[in-house]
Amino acid sequence: MAKKYSYSAEDQSILSPILYKFFVNPLVAILPYRVPANFITFSSFLCIITAFCVAVHGYYVGRYGHWWLIPVLALIYLTGDCADGKQARKTGTGSPLGEYFDHFLDCFVTGLLMGILMISFKVTKPALITIGFFNLYAGQIGSFWERYKRRVMCFGKLGSNEGIIAIGLTSWLMSIPSIHAAADTVLLFNITGGEALIITIMTGTAISAIHSIVRSRAISARLIAHLILSFAVTYTAAYLFGNKNIVYITGVVSFYNVFFLSSLLAATNLDSRECLPDVIIPLSFILFFLIPNYTSLIQHIQIVYLVVRVAIKFISFVRINRQYWYWINPPPDEDLSATR
Repeated sequence: MAKKYSYSAEDQSILSPILYKFFVNPLVAILPYRVPANFITFSSFLCIITAFCVAVHGYYVGRYGHWWLIPVLALIYLTGDCADGKQARKTGTGSPLGEYFDHFLDCFVTGLLMGILMISFKVTKPALITIGFFNLYAGQIGSFWERYKRRVMCFGKLGSNEGIIAIGLTSWLMSIPSIHAAADTVLLFNITGGEALIITIMTGTAISAIHSIVRSRAISARLIAHLILSFAVTYTAAYLFGNKNIVYITGVVSFYNVFFLSSLLAATNLDSRECLPDVIIPLSFILFFLIPNYTSLIQHIQIVYLVVRVAIKFISFVRINRQYWYWINPPPDEDLSATR
């Protein structure tokens, strides 16, 4: 049985005051009472899906006229991602399921944003793809691990809010030929200016992940094992398909990490233990070397397998907390005093 729900956060984000003053608070003020927080969460998530599709389409057809939509969609997502919590508090419909659903979708956003960044810089080097995806997910794992152990979600001065806006703006700027040409200028050791920027940002993310784990004052063999396997999955996928299929890399790396992250989210509420890391996907990469003629089939099987495992995790938690699933808010006179 789920324990009594509570949520605590330490938000030091530089952008948060501006975001809330000019976007989040005005939005929540005009939102009808009956609009559920879950609807805002899901609608915001669709903005990142759309931004990823814009990036992929532009990449494959070689036209970037619509890439200005990426930072706009990122801002809309960020506004909704903050507004859902305020709407939940406004309507008294906060719940462990609301928090889980919000952060569960955030796990996918991490991979999609990195996919957009890799596409915008046209990155093909396996090492750089690995640095990007692994470090960004390590940062999120560190934050969720700290929430799991300390019961506090921490947002640093340069955290997810700043990262989302930076990725959105940078992706749009890379669609401008002159700026992209400047970013492609080699600086040192065959590293371009754009690649140096990605390495610098991801180094900061890695440091943030380490700080989160240190602050939690706890670690587990399962956490370490997942980080090692996640690195192996990311690098192998990047090595095999870095110059061919960034969409596949985004999918397999995202779902692989979401599987572990979803267990952390559930364990936080249910006071249980995080799951064992998946070993099937890392082992399945051997098949690409053994039967290379079936590459496409292996990729599809990997994704389907991960989707099923993630779906099982999600459905299991939803079933335990199904009484909190609001798609239409209850009348305001009902006693719903939880806080999202």
